[in-house]
Amino acid sequence: MEWETISSRFETRYQAKPERFFFANGRLEIIGNHTDHQGGKCLVGACSQGIYGAVNPKEGKIIRFASEGYSSFSLSLDDLEQKEEDKGTSLALVKGVLAGLKSRGYRIGAFDSYIQSDIYRGAGVSSSAAFELYVAEVENVLYNEGKIDPIVKAEIGQYAENVYFGKASGMLDQCGAAFGGIAYLDFATAVPTVESLPLPSWPLRLVLLNPGASHAGLNDLYSSIPSDMKEVAHAYGKERLSEVEPLAFYEKIHTLDVPSIAKTRALHFFGEQERVERAKQAILTQNLDWFLELEKAGQLSQMALLHNVMIGQQYELSPLEAAERISTFLKRGSVRVMGGGFAGSVICFIPEEEYIAFEKGVSQFYPRSSWMEVHVPPCGAHEVKR
Repeated sequence: MEWETISSRFETRYQAKPERFFFANGRLEIIGNHTDHQGGKCLVGACSQGIYGAVNPKEGKIIRFASEGYSSFSLSLDDLEQKEEDKGTSLALVKGVLAGLKSRGYRIGAFDSYIQSDIYRGAGVSSSAAFELYVAEVENVLYNEGKIDPIVKAEIGQYAENVYFGKASGMLDQCGAAFGGIAYLDFATAVPTVESLPLPSWPLRLVLLNPGASHAGLNDLYSSIPSDMKEVAHAYGKERLSEVEPLAFYEKIHTLDVPSIAKTRALHFFGEQERVERAKQAILTQNLDWFLELEKAGQLSQMALLHNVMIGQQYELSPLEAAERISTFLKRGSVRVMGGGFAGSVICFIPEEEYIAFEKGVSQFYPRSSWMEVHVPPCGAHEVKR
């Protein structure tokens, strides 16, 4: 991203030169698909795609936002009330973050901001979490001496998304935007356990590809997964699957009076928990082949047990179609559905020696605008010194 361009557009918009610059990254779900809402474990990575912004702190109570290609908006620090008409908007996210900070005793202040994003359409890296953490980090640096803990910023971001924006979600996305590098997350407790892992020095390239299926109207499909998993947990007298002992689960799962899809989705959860632990060890021991095999196993589980790789029987343009096509170009490498699934992006883990074959093969089916190489930056949302 060209900081000079952002600076120039800020100056044109606000008739002043920007004083500060910030970046808030998206997130990559490394492994642990549909585990956070059951109190499970996952590996999440920061994503090099994100939101770039120029900022000026100012006196008064008015915050102003402008962005290329989007409507500008403003709000007052005196009007942070949750409103039904704001739901689903950027304004709601800003209000939610500010209200969350204020309720926890942090200072909030006014500023002008011009933002730009290089998150391509359908990337699936959670642009909403990136935006929430952008706002939180601006307030953190400008008015709280940079002392707000990343996990607190993640919690506040989730609050803004759940309560003000109106989207039910776990905290995986916000943790990925708040922490840099790769983090091991355990959601068994109210405040998740976060363990930073060293970035492996692997000859491995990461690519996100959006095959083209639309997310529109999929809320019922997304909510069916936690609903099915909770039905199984309730059959064991627990609220979430993480509270069920694995041995007890496997001993009784086949005798439970629950739908078959609920059983298979629960089986995915417990298998995915094991894969997360092993992937963590693969990273710690720098074992790339072990890691890639675990990613392949995760994709197979999503296909056979979780059933979130396409919408009904709509194979064309689905993540499943993309994953199967890409798999034909890779021998060591792996590809799997990322995030909620059904539609949206796949994440490709491509050893350096297979990248040319991948690039040549994928261009036969998908335009260059539908996929992008990314990497894992070492830090989360932060001020950029220029």
